[in-house]
Amino acid sequence: MCGRFSLSSDPARLAVELDAVDEASAPPPGLWPDQAPGSPRFNIAPTTTIPALVLDSPRERLDDPAASRRILRSMRWGLVPSWARDPGKLPTLFNARVETAFEKPSFRSAVARRHCVIPMDGWYEWVPGEPAVPGGRAGPKQPFHMSLPGDQGLLMAGLWEARRDPGDETVTQLSCTILTTEALGPLRRVHDRMPLVVHPAVVSDWLDPSVIGDPRALVAGAGGDLGQWAESVEIRPVSRAVSNVRNEGPELVRPVDPTAGMLF
Repeated sequence: MCGRFSLSSDPARLAVELDAVDEASAPPPGLWPDQAPGSPRFNIAPTTTIPALVLDSPRERLDDPAASRRILRSMRWGLVPSWARDPGKLPTLFNARVETAFEKPSFRSAVARRHCVIPMDGWYEWVPGEPAVPGGRAGPKQPFHMSLPGDQGLLMAGLWEARRDPGDETVTQLSCTILTTEALGPLRRVHDRMPLVVHPAVVSDWLDPSVIGDPRALVAGAGGDLGQWAESVEIRPVSRAVSNVRNEGPELVRPVDPTAGMLF
């Protein structure tokens, strides 16, 4: 789930909104991805370069919490473990289950040391269509776009990794994954999983693993009621054009004929 999302804000604007240093618009030398995320984007897929919010060296600066800075960085969406020799032989780790991430070799180091927040406007899920005849094959999948009312953005919990490029050890590759949890409320009608939201009040606590070390604390209600948040999410049927990753544009997030929604 959560294999596609939208984000209209550019890194410079996001950095201001998130009170962060903008290193995504012009990544420092030695970091990869070495280009800014494209914006606006309405059909972001795994392996795309996206902005992710991190805390600068939180553990090393515990004696002076004010010294820890929020930084917005360009990252590959799809975590690549630091020990991976050939990322091409790994699955694209764009999601991590909050219930088991701490025990998975690909994620457990990031759970302990590297938390991030991934901004988005909304995310997509696909629901199989009704069969043409009772008992027949399901019809074409209908995509839905989930977002908050108005122009409210979303902050999703993630994990990130830094990996030295075996081919060039002067380059550090940055990558991330989005944590998911069991879907709640009306979101269960679209998918059994949903991305794990971070309440704005606990963003700094989440970014610092010495404060919120276990991602499951966000599910338990750190910062707000997750069920209440799920009830506030708007679920809108959108054009099937979003199913093709080559398609882009604001028309992809516009609601289509409500009768295409089937469930709603």
